[in-house]
Amino acid sequence: MRKTLLGIWTLLTLLVYGSILISPQHFEYVGLIGFGIPILMVLNIICCFFAWISDWKAKWVLSLLVLGAWPFYGMSFQLGGNDTLDREGLKVMSYNVKWFVDATNDNYGPVIDWIRSTDSDIICFQEFYPRKNIEPRLAKGYYVSSDRKEFHTAIYSKYPILNDGLLLDDKQLNNIRFIDIKKESDTIRVYNLHLQSMGIAPQTINSAESTQNDYENVGIRFVSGSRVRSAQMEILLDHMASCDYPMIVVGDFNDVPFSNNYFKLNRKLNNAFESKGAGIGATFNDGIPFLRIDNQFYSDELELSAFKVFDDTYYSDHFPLVGIYNLTP
Repeated sequence: MRKTLLGIWTLLTLLVYGSILISPQHFEYVGLIGFGIPILMVLNIICCFFAWISDWKAKWVLSLLVLGAWPFYGMSFQLGGNDTLDREGLKVMSYNVKWFVDATNDNYGPVIDWIRSTDSDIICFQEFYPRKNIEPRLAKGYYVSSDRKEFHTAIYSKYPILNDGLLLDDKQLNNIRFIDIKKESDTIRVYNLHLQSMGIAPQTINSAESTQNDYENVGIRFVSGSRVRSAQMEILLDHMASCDYPMIVVGDFNDVPFSNNYFKLNRKLNNAFESKGAGIGATFNDGIPFLRIDNQFYSDELELSAFKVFDDTYYSDHFPLVGIYNLTP
């Protein structure tokens, strides 16, 4: 009986771990399966610990399951990161500002002052609100790639913008914007992503009055969003394939690290949190704990010297991220 249960547990673990290899376009529920990865990681560590204490024969199998999750540990937690931002290099901020609606009584001064105080060279906004005189106050000293009418993404650069554009239809709220900047004699491409929303309302899933129908609707929206995000990621990867410049890809991915989208991009680029982050790096600030859905990625031609999640900055339902990059010799 024990052997049978161990076999079932091993198969379940491998299937859940392997879910990141499957696109939601091929199996629409795979994104939900990915949420089980951290749970199984913890359970396998606990079972392995007690198996060694009790000298259970299954300890070697459980040890292999613990080791098999090795790629996921770095995605989940980091020790000894470097968040000291007083370094030379290209300072890149990514920030979902939630249309600036959290500004108290329409007072946008504090958030604008804070953003400018970071002295970032590149600022990538998601859910950017171009009106109410916000852009002119932010744009002083920056070249700007944005839409003066539509509400989606914007990129501010202290360096000249040689080329820019959108990868999706300009009417889409969730979009992918890119710029090519000239930094001295080098050209660097920056992508700013805001992928399809998860469709999760924290006030709904955390409410005691939530009904079964509420949870079912959340699941349906999540599954639908997963398919759309997967298609958006394919568009990004195709666009990246034609670029010969060093690349930085940042934004609100609306996907946890245990997802097919994250895995596909992580195979091609380095993740800033995994390189220089600390703790769990949670970036969502609205009732659902431990979510890291905002990221910065970079190509091998670049070196990351520092990275920080400003988890004490509450101007939005997301925390801002800043990384400092240098071209490798």
